[in-house]
Amino acid sequence: MFEITKNHQDAYEYYINERMAYPGGDYDFTFEDRFLIYHAPLRHQTVYIAIDMKTGLSVEICSRKDGVYMEHEYTELIPDIFNAIKYTGDRRYKNVFAADPLKVIDSIFRIVLPSFGYAVREEQIKLCKQMFLGMTGKRVSICEAEVGTGKTLAYLIAGLCAKRYENSMFGGDNPVTITTSNIELQTALVERELPKLSQMLMEYHIINRPLTAVLRKGKEHYFCLFRYRDFIGKLSDYPDKNKEFLENLEYTRFDQKAFDLDKLKLKGSIKSKICVKGSCRACPCSSECKYIEFISRAKSANMPLDFQVTNHNLYLNSIEQEGLLRHSSYIIIDEAHKLKEAAQDVYGKRIYENDVIKYINFVKNLYDPETDLDTYKRLRRKVALHNNQLFKTLKNKIHANDIDSDVESIINLDYNTIAIIKKLSEEIAVLDTLTKKRKGKCEISAKQIIKTLERFTNPAKICVWIDQDENGLVSLCCCSKNIGGKLQKGVWDLKSSHVLTSGTMSDGSSFDFFRRENGLDRIRRDEIIEMSTPSPFDYKNNTRLFIPNDMPTPDNDSEKYINAVADKAVQLVNATNGHTAILFTSYKVLNAVYIKTKERLAKYDIICMTRSNKTAITDFKKSKNGVLFASGSMWEGVDCVGDCLSSVIIVRLPFPIRSAAMEEKKEACENVPKFIREYAVPEMLIKLRQGAGRLIRSETDTGLLSILDPRANSGSYAVKVAQALSKYPKVQSIEEAKEFMKSVKEPEYFE
Repeated sequence: MFEITKNHQDAYEYYINERMAYPGGDYDFTFEDRFLIYHAPLRHQTVYIAIDMKTGLSVEICSRKDGVYMEHEYTELIPDIFNAIKYTGDRRYKNVFAADPLKVIDSIFRIVLPSFGYAVREEQIKLCKQMFLGMTGKRVSICEAEVGTGKTLAYLIAGLCAKRYENSMFGGDNPVTITTSNIELQTALVERELPKLSQMLMEYHIINRPLTAVLRKGKEHYFCLFRYRDFIGKLSDYPDKNKEFLENLEYTRFDQKAFDLDKLKLKGSIKSKICVKGSCRACPCSSECKYIEFISRAKSANMPLDFQVTNHNLYLNSIEQEGLLRHSSYIIIDEAHKLKEAAQDVYGKRIYENDVIKYINFVKNLYDPETDLDTYKRLRRKVALHNNQLFKTLKNKIHANDIDSDVESIINLDYNTIAIIKKLSEEIAVLDTLTKKRKGKCEISAKQIIKTLERFTNPAKICVWIDQDENGLVSLCCCSKNIGGKLQKGVWDLKSSHVLTSGTMSDGSSFDFFRRENGLDRIRRDEIIEMSTPSPFDYKNNTRLFIPNDMPTPDNDSEKYINAVADKAVQLVNATNGHTAILFTSYKVLNAVYIKTKERLAKYDIICMTRSNKTAITDFKKSKNGVLFASGSMWEGVDCVGDCLSSVIIVRLPFPIRSAAMEEKKEACENVPKFIREYAVPEMLIKLRQGAGRLIRSETDTGLLSILDPRANSGSYAVKVAQALSKYPKVQSIEEAKEFMKSVKEPEYFE
């Protein structure tokens, strides 16, 4: 498809002699072995003409006043050729996807995209074709695509070609489903990437209508008219106090475009009061509800839909609750390393420390008239007391175990904690019997809370963990110990094809660990395709790896170890003139090193990423030559392009923290070495690669990666670490590192 050759000079001379072509012209090329393209000087300009060698008919393509197209510019003529010749007599072009979808993929990457400024990347084309073959072959494709490979375009084009191919061969018009863990990426796909791709393919007549896509977010992102009116009603009880506030929440702001609350600048606390929650069944506002109208439209089979974009949680929920998403034959799971985390959330239960407080505040004035008010108040106080006692116990576990705010920690619930949970559940049940029933929606009901709490009272078959969000809000969570089995039955056993892609799913050598963690080891091996696409960036010339040989063995309680980390960090920061992110696996060590170095690094912008500091990464990106002390979310998914981040220091190899889940996996293994080999080391290597991946985010980025853990240089883990980071050339000293930085940075970088 889109073949350009120069095989018909003789044919062109024949057309000249037969007066079927203008005299004085020049043969340029033949398009698709059928259309002879030549140019001739006419009307004080150069006119390009196509002769259909099948019919002998000619048509003008375009004209130029400023010279002629050079050979390397011929592809720029293709859109005009399409527009001129229309392909009305050739069945090949009535459905390009049915003819040969792999040629379509080649044409898109080699001709269409370059005409819009994209570079031709062989690895990207190979990745796209592999994804397409996996989809149409009904396989599960594990496609690791490192930074810079262009995986987004690869899977969009693969998905489109698979969908159109299926439609042409077997009929049906189901959308491709794309699921990610990141709302920014979901929005970018629908509002930027797909419209851009659509425009390019339309111009080259590969598609005959614009691509359609819908973003399906959780219902809490959308405006609820019923809850809005209920909220406004409560505020209106105090009109003088809330006058300005009520004006800002005037209903006219929530027009057809703004029913998506993400498009409005409102505080999160306000959005939570007026967003959709619970069931919409029998809602008195259903006839006026823009959310219900939107969902009905999105699910309608009558609406042409090429892509539906959603998040991991909503996708997994849609498998059990039909109707949330339209049926799809092809599922693309981007950021697939987050799938297990989403499965834990969907297949488990979670209760936040303020859920019970919200409930008792909601029922504050809803006591039954026959209920003794003092008894009712006393019971509410007891519920609040036991809820505070439960979460105080959990917070103590966080501090005792040194849990990072963005990392879950699986724990064992002791007898006393379970007793508190049971007592809390019983008291809420009694309180519910004393409460007057009220029509309308509540953010959380007694039945919901009791059902959730009861899951924690029998911990034999569940994993329990504590989570803490960026606001410091603690939640108690649980899920089945058999997440792999849940994913096998709920996802992989379905008839849909799946593409799983991410920058880091392997440990640098195999996908064994990823398959085990996500239940893919439970399906037949011939149903899985694996592929790893390396980054096209020039690591050999743009990066260096430094692992000092004089660091002590990590010991978070050792003053000697803390001092050694602090000293080496200061030396490295000075060598790179700041522009550094120091990645920790422990907030305890982070704080200790920060205290010991902040005065010594006073000439730089020092930013400490604590549980309460929500703007640390943003502040770092804005700094001139900042130093970021970070943990948690900084290990993955953060882009700091350019000189802003030119040095990443990994303080300690990121082995998984000790937990109940680890102990269970250890017991399931035949011996401890096997557990370390099959679980602890692969998980560490994946996270190590994620942390190292923060350094180079574009083709022009340069920088230094340092690891201050002696186990990375010697011992049983050194070979695995070297394999995982093999693309980074090593330096042996800080002086070498400093010289390298001088060779790749401009003089003003060091000012």
